[in-house]
Amino acid sequence: MNDYKLKVDNIYWERIQLFIEGHTEGFEIESKNLILRNLTETKEVEANDVEIIGEYFKARFNIAILDSGNYLPSGQYLLIYKNDFEYIADINENLLDPLNYELDEEQLERYTLFETKNDKNNYLLSYFKHQFKKGGNSKKINYTVFPKISKQVNEFVLDIIFHKPKPKTNKVKVKWNKYKKMYNDKSYKIRNFFFKTIFNVTKFFHLRKGNTVLFTSDSRSEMSGNFEYVYNEMLRQNLNNTYKIHSLFKSNISTRRNFIDKFKFPFLLGKADYIFVDDFHPLLYTVKFRKSQEIIQVWHAVGAFKTVGYSRAGKKGGPFFNSVNHRNYTKAFVSSETDIPFYGEAFGIMERNIIPTGVPRTDILFDKNYEMKIITEMKEELPIIEDKKVILFAPTFRGNGHHTAHYPFFKIDFARLALYCRKNNAVVLFKMHPFVKNTLNIPREYKNYFVDVSDFREVNDILFITDILISDYSSLIYEFAVFKRPMLFYAFDLEDYVTSRDFYEPYEKFVPGKIVETFDDLISSLYNNDFEQEKVSKFLDKHFKYHDGRASERVVRNIFGS
Repeated sequence: MNDYKLKVDNIYWERIQLFIEGHTEGFEIESKNLILRNLTETKEVEANDVEIIGEYFKARFNIAILDSGNYLPSGQYLLIYKNDFEYIADINENLLDPLNYELDEEQLERYTLFETKNDKNNYLLSYFKHQFKKGGNSKKINYTVFPKISKQVNEFVLDIIFHKPKPKTNKVKVKWNKYKKMYNDKSYKIRNFFFKTIFNVTKFFHLRKGNTVLFTSDSRSEMSGNFEYVYNEMLRQNLNNTYKIHSLFKSNISTRRNFIDKFKFPFLLGKADYIFVDDFHPLLYTVKFRKSQEIIQVWHAVGAFKTVGYSRAGKKGGPFFNSVNHRNYTKAFVSSETDIPFYGEAFGIMERNIIPTGVPRTDILFDKNYEMKIITEMKEELPIIEDKKVILFAPTFRGNGHHTAHYPFFKIDFARLALYCRKNNAVVLFKMHPFVKNTLNIPREYKNYFVDVSDFREVNDILFITDILISDYSSLIYEFAVFKRPMLFYAFDLEDYVTSRDFYEPYEKFVPGKIVETFDDLISSLYNNDFEQEKVSKFLDKHFKYHDGRASERVVRNIFGS
């Protein structure tokens, strides 16, 4: 299907009617089934009319009545010809050539200043943008249709934005919301007062260093991850006979603590001599700990890939310099010396307090007995992998957060991938990010080659049976590097992703494998075993100081001197 193309040649408007003209390459349109579909695959609408003459087509969309007699809601919509296969429309290169536009000197200068290819393309495609303003001049209510290249999927889309002010609420509701806010503010102040009071009183009666340990997280519901390995190591060293070990968890930041935990948490926080955290923990930054208390950040991820914390100061979602977040950690543990300046930057703490011990939860990756055990179990649960080359496809999501998260499965040519599997005795396991809203639908004819393991248990267990990893911007590459096996980085949106999301090191120099930006290159690399695998050992040596599976032991000995 890689030679089959659906090309958009022209876009124009007649009142509220959007016309898209184009042609096909490698196939002919046999029906009028041209549709618009959003990226999360929750909305799909047909063209109002399609004219077909040979390989040429002209589709008409009445934007006022597309959605069952209503307008289309805001979102990005792909143009798709839907038949036995789906063909995603691509923009004709002529429409992306600045020479085909009468740009004056100022416009041409502006065009050249854009950083990415897609920014340049969208500047030209803005020529086809159409905005409808209420009453012809409203600044508050407008409906915009912008044919563009999406930065999320690097494909041609119609970007629709309906901008309108929030509806006015009645006076009763306004007053109710005002009183509700006052109540919530007072309630918060009362809760915060009791929290700090319990903490400070408890702290006062435990000024001398004792033997209390607390594991706490606002984003973890049980003893797992790095916590589990540190805790088990403490048990192995019989430290539970010397120290009183407590744990208090909460599944996510937005969840409220139960009544008992509201009192228990500040009490333990004030009493504990050693406090382990593994993520952002808001309440920890609101109190002043005694000097003898140790706040130990073991972080949930391996290495330093995408920027977090103060590394994002001044950017959306990042803390500013006067923030108290993270700053009270007395120790943080990382995998190697390479990560020390990055974690010091992210947490706003002195670099001398960051210790390269290795990451506790990676210990299991070096455990040969566990590896043999888990491989046996995995073969029982996934009999399809027996005597097969196993490829794990584990990308991150696209979108602007939990509600818009998706993965563009049309970027995968399943037919060609299945053919590769058949010729090379391989299977592909798909492990999608839990945020992804759209569903991976594996065609029946490919069931012998593909398996969706998105709901499967620990991803680290899957790594033991994986021969080749295909990813993009996931930190999973750190764990997989331990096995010194090949990786491919399918980064079809690399340029836009890099400009919108900072990395601690240049992506092209950082990743331990070959970067491919098209599916053609991906398939070619698989057939040719072209993985640039020599990068893996260098990556491992740089980001893992120790390769012995004893990180938990080093963390525990550093803290408790055992």
